[in-house]
Amino acid sequence: MKKSDIIRQIDKQTNYKQKDIKLVIDYFLDAIMETLPQNERIELRKLGIFMLKKKNSKMVINPRTGMQTFVSERYLPHFKMGRFIKKELNKNQANAKKL
Repeated sequence: MKKSDIIRQIDKQTNYKQKDIKLVIDYFLDAIMETLPQNERIELRKLGIFMLKKKNSKMVINPRTGMQTFVSERYLPHFKMGRFIKKELNKNQANAKKL
């Protein structure tokens, strides 16, 4: 599902204009992008947690050339799914297997 699909789905379920929905979603994504670099967790109940995970520096080998390269320490975005959504997904998987 793409952002435009989400906008259309919200549009069908509410009286808001697609333009306004897109604006809110864009502000939401901007807030996440501004908060993560400050190494703050973003916790959304029922959905999960957005955070940065530290990856230590290490030596890696290029499989094509066999050359060793040093990759410095870095932070990567990470999403940890919440219990509610895990439970819902597992419930849906169990129902699908019964069919």
